[in-house]
Amino acid sequence: MDFSQPFTRDLWLICTIFAALFGANIGSFLNVCIYRIPIDESVVKPRSHCMRCGKLIPWYHNLPIISYFVLRGQCANCKAPFSFRYAAIELLTALLFVAVCCQFPPAGVQAPFGFVTFTHAAAVPVAWLFLSGLIIATFVDFDHFIIPDSISIGGMIVGVILSSLVPEIHHETIALRGLSASLLGLAAGFLPLQGIRLLGTAFYRRKGRIGPDDYAMGFGDIKLIGAIGAFLGWQAALFSIMAAALFGTLVALPLVVSGHRKLLDKLPFGPYLSLGATVWLFWGPAILSAYIAMLTAPITS
Repeated sequence: MDFSQPFTRDLWLICTIFAALFGANIGSFLNVCIYRIPIDESVVKPRSHCMRCGKLIPWYHNLPIISYFVLRGQCANCKAPFSFRYAAIELLTALLFVAVCCQFPPAGVQAPFGFVTFTHAAAVPVAWLFLSGLIIATFVDFDHFIIPDSISIGGMIVGVILSSLVPEIHHETIALRGLSASLLGLAAGFLPLQGIRLLGTAFYRRKGRIGPDDYAMGFGDIKLIGAIGAFLGWQAALFSIMAAALFGTLVALPLVVSGHRKLLDKLPFGPYLSLGATVWLFWGPAILSAYIAMLTAPITS
């Protein structure tokens, strides 16, 4: 089978159903990662268990999405409540995996919702891996205000490697071009923000606004941008920064106006970066083309 060519409709439908089921199961694993990685626990052992009674959860009580509703969000043994977020992350992952499949549509069909189209099916699992990392980074940042190095630094390394093996993730066909796009994206995401972080830190320390051991910007966010650039290129890195600032402003303004300014301290920046990167993955080149067309459009009086 030639995976560089679009699938037939029937094969695409089968792949989409597989993506939904596979994505839901991966979402279940991501829940484990989100809980265990920040506390340095293995994501493999022990098996999933109730945090209150410690009883292992059998496979038939651990079906993604379904089990939450069948068990009414409770442990079957001690009736301890489970957060709805577990099912929500499983559903989110399933939907994103299906959306990525839509970027490699069947022959003769355009990708829906204006999605950017991949030219090779190998880009699909790479995009799945990338989005999985963003989901972990987002929810760990919500819970702990950190982004694990295994996701950020690991993302930089894996992004560079996969970009040379699957250059189609950068919409390239030559391995060397994919590698170059990845390295440039990593540098474009990491180096400027790290420079701003160091300069801002020096300025605020001199002004006495932060302590001698504090920094003006979290390092985890900078490493995450490096990983985004390694997977998607320099344009994606810069777009994610600008989009994150926009999303953050849209959230912050209502809180400030309504007098809930203190809630801003509970909103990490990593989720906004992840959202910006996700937008770029699905619509980036189209957004860039529209922006260039706007800039180059003749001005009429």
